[in-house]
Amino acid sequence: MDNQKSLEIISQMIADTSAQIESNSGKYFLAWGYTTVAVSIFEYFVMALHLNTALIWAWWLIPVIGGCATLLLARREASLPKSYVDRSVSAVWTVFGISSLFALVAAMVYGASMFYLIVLLMGMGTVITGAICRNRNLTLCGCIAMLLALIFPIKHIALKNMGSGAAEWIIYSDIIIFAVIFLVMMVIPGHILNRRYRKQ
Repeated sequence: MDNQKSLEIISQMIADTSAQIESNSGKYFLAWGYTTVAVSIFEYFVMALHLNTALIWAWWLIPVIGGCATLLLARREASLPKSYVDRSVSAVWTVFGISSLFALVAAMVYGASMFYLIVLLMGMGTVITGAICRNRNLTLCGCIAMLLALIFPIKHIALKNMGSGAAEWIIYSDIIIFAVIFLVMMVIPGHILNRRYRKQ
């Protein structure tokens, strides 16, 4: 086999790996993105309509549903060969997923902004995934999400002295902002990745 043929085979393998990763990532991004948006909207109505306070625990549905969807998708792809890049992306999201659970516990125990911490961590994971896969859309959406995360502390600082009515408004608006950020960070890139894969 001459050098030209070797380079063509290597280039094709790289292209195939990239396409596979984009397809896989799109499914995971959509699963987690839509789950987060749906649970956020549910929690918004729970709070806005003053429903049973026990329903506030529904936030835990995000890791439960997202985790189950991830396991199902991973099982369907178990027969596919795993490249170094596949394992790298998987490791990135495993670390950031576990970190998000710790952030959620910290938010509940210490009163830190759950929305800020989770958006920041998920944004970082999205940026790193985009860098590994050399996908500008992912990197850009992750950067936008990280910048939008700053809305939470800025808004809380600006409105903390405005009384209890303002505090209630802050929480309601935080939930909507959180859902919108996940649309930008995961749902839109997920659809873009799937569309690109279908075209290829």
